Amino acid sequence: MEQEAERKAFARAWGYLNYNAVAKWSALAAAVVTGVLYVVLLAVLWLFADLVVSHGQIPPYNGLLPGEQAAFASKWAEQGPQGLKDLGLESSSYEKLTPEQIRALPPRQKEFLWRTYLYKLLATHVGGEAGAVAIPAFAELPPAEQERVLRAWRKHGEVAGTDPRLGLLQDQETGAGIPPDRTAALLQADPAVLKEADLEAVWYAHLYMLFNARAQQEGSRTDTDLRDEMFQRLQAYAEGTAASKPVLDNTGVLPLVVRTHLRSPISGPVAATLARWNPWMWKHGNITYLTGLLIIGVVLGLLRAVASYLNHEMAARAVIEASTRLRRAVYHHTFRLGTLAFKALGPSEAVSIFTRHVEAVHDALYYWLTVAFREPVKFVLVLAFALVVNFWLALAFLLFAALVWLIGGQAAAYFRRRGRIAASQAAERLALIRESLMMMRLVKVYLMELFNQRRVERQLARYAQAQRLRYRGEAIYRPLLLCLATLAALVLLYVGGLIVLHGQLGVASAITLAAALVSLYWPAENFLEHRRFLRRGREAAVQLFAFLDRPGDVGQVVGAEFLPPMTRRLEFDNVSLREPGSNRMLLQNVTLTIQAGQRVGIIGPDDLEKHALVYLIPRFLDPTTGEIRIDEHNLRWVTLDSLRAQIAMVMQQDLVFHDTVANNIGCGDPGFTLPQIIEAAKTAHAHHFIQKLPEGYETTIGEMGHSLSVGEKFRIALARAILRDPAILIIEEPETPLDENTKSLLDDTFARILPGRTCIFLPHRISTIRSCDQLFLLHKGRIEAEGDHRELLAQNALYRHLHYIEFNEIAEQV
Repeated sequence: MEQEAERKAFARAWGYLNYNAVAKWSALAAAVVTGVLYVVLLAVLWLFADLVVSHGQIPPYNGLLPGEQAAFASKWAEQGPQGLKDLGLESSSYEKLTPEQIRALPPRQKEFLWRTYLYKLLATHVGGEAGAVAIPAFAELPPAEQERVLRAWRKHGEVAGTDPRLGLLQDQETGAGIPPDRTAALLQADPAVLKEADLEAVWYAHLYMLFNARAQQEGSRTDTDLRDEMFQRLQAYAEGTAASKPVLDNTGVLPLVVRTHLRSPISGPVAATLARWNPWMWKHGNITYLTGLLIIGVVLGLLRAVASYLNHEMAARAVIEASTRLRRAVYHHTFRLGTLAFKALGPSEAVSIFTRHVEAVHDALYYWLTVAFREPVKFVLVLAFALVVNFWLALAFLLFAALVWLIGGQAAAYFRRRGRIAASQAAERLALIRESLMMMRLVKVYLMELFNQRRVERQLARYAQAQRLRYRGEAIYRPLLLCLATLAALVLLYVGGLIVLHGQLGVASAITLAAALVSLYWPAENFLEHRRFLRRGREAAVQLFAFLDRPGDVGQVVGAEFLPPMTRRLEFDNVSLREPGSNRMLLQNVTLTIQAGQRVGIIGPDDLEKHALVYLIPRFLDPTTGEIRIDEHNLRWVTLDSLRAQIAMVMQQDLVFHDTVANNIGCGDPGFTLPQIIEAAKTAHAHHFIQKLPEGYETTIGEMGHSLSVGEKFRIALARAILRDPAILIIEEPETPLDENTKSLLDDTFARILPGRTCIFLPHRISTIRSCDQLFLLHKGRIEAEGDHRELLAQNALYRHLHYIEFNEIAEQV
């Protein structure tokens, strides 16, 4: 039930984000983009690591790892024959080979199958141009195809003669290529007597002429590149440097396409699609590819930084708008709750809601828009990427992580609970020890040294036991978590090593997978570390909306009448009031009458009761029962503005506020001019010291402004009241003793402003009490007695008691 209430309250707070919906959704979108860009950076790391490891070389068949060879054999049995047909080669002898038969073939035949498979793979999944470069070597052709190539070579020689071929096979400027005598031997020799290297040269020359003719006819860049590749191979043959080479060299991302296609049904198509959409990643060589990766990495890093900034900036804007509106709602609602005026320190509950609770909601909303939304998205995306790189190893990591959490996490929670209990017990024992130390006088007087020493020893032993339990829990669960995590990491490393050694995972993929799995820790850690903000925010939201949902205590009825200035009397008719929240009776059946122009004083031992009585006059709160009337007008049926325009209050908790002196007196009302403010200050005897302030009436005073004495603050508050010329003046005198000069100035001010004006004092000076026309003694919520000072002093024992307790110490100062 409590969690449901917290959830609903926080959902209401979340709704305030819609006041800046653009910022809210921008923050959420930026959070998603941040996670996506992080995964893309991991992908760039994968591409970079693969390029460094493979050097952009697609290996020959004997360069494949055992696992890759087995994977190729399985794939050839499914897809290989079509590759032969795409090359225009006879394929009958290779069409129905099983994986076991492929592994039993001689090396050259397996190499032929591998290269044919590469042609089909790259042509189908990457593009025709990439597939065209995966041409089998001559020795890899079936015998019938070898014979066909040699017949075509001889026919070409008979038709074209020797010279054109020499131009093709030897660079006229550099002299590089196959020497003429070697070319003639290749043209006329019987295939049966040609060496293996010579047959390869014939095959390269045949392909050279084929690609050259196509390049001249169609202008294809791919055919031109293939022609140049064949010429380089012929040069290597002529120079005697022909050696075992990769099937394809300097091909950028193609090695990754090939290896992932063998290893993973998920990452293979992804890599092939990436290569097909970005031909620059393999067409222009490794350097171009590496440079492109650098540029992409830099751009992605900048974009991720921008997205992270936008996430925080937009979240801040949305949350600030929401918290500002919540604070505005608290501010306005505070003035609808008259109960807050009865607190000893003013609206302290509203201040707590306005500051601490709204700030907690603010932090929780900000956490939700940034960490709580971004990190799970990032975690899911990184996990999906890890599954793409290697599904089974990533799944094993997840299972081990879940195992560590189930065992270690629950054990840690158990020991943390025990640790908290032990800490609480230790605090209790320590409190008892402090009590024993405070018994010094009692122990000495009653000769309890041995008894108290035994008590302290028992308490120390129990305190030590509680502390041992506390630290034992920490000593167990932390190493347990570390041990489980270490074991899981070691097992994962072992499994990963087996997968790498069996060719199911390349070195580059292993590096990338490790980086991705390690990256999962930070979103989880960040999310869990900041959950306390969400918990506090939910708890604060309950308090916040409980405050905002509280109905107002005072309202203005429809058709309320205007209250004219008081001319006759103020009446309390059988008024009772319960203290808000506690149901304590502050006032019980209070009946009193204050005549217009009369000076009265409210005396009593309980300040809260006296404040309650005077706060009912401006309707900070309505009485529980009874009526309050001004000139026969019930205050419930008059407008609040017309009522409060007749009342001025000078209370000790509201003397000055942080602003200029002029605004403190005029309250920022443009209807009061500076000369009027100065005149009011002169009447209150405040003008003299105000002129001596650093900036006069523009000096900032209050809690964070220029410091004033209690007497100076009181006179500024009096000037504020005088400026409004109220019909009813309520004054609470300072409890702090005042100097003689200040007292004389106040007496002069009262003598000038009070005649003809109704004044209600909460007095703290005997001279004020004596000057009152009538005193009301308020005790336990009732009017205990009324009369002037002499009458009450002579007739009421309670008044005499209060007089000598409260006023006797300062009687000599009056």
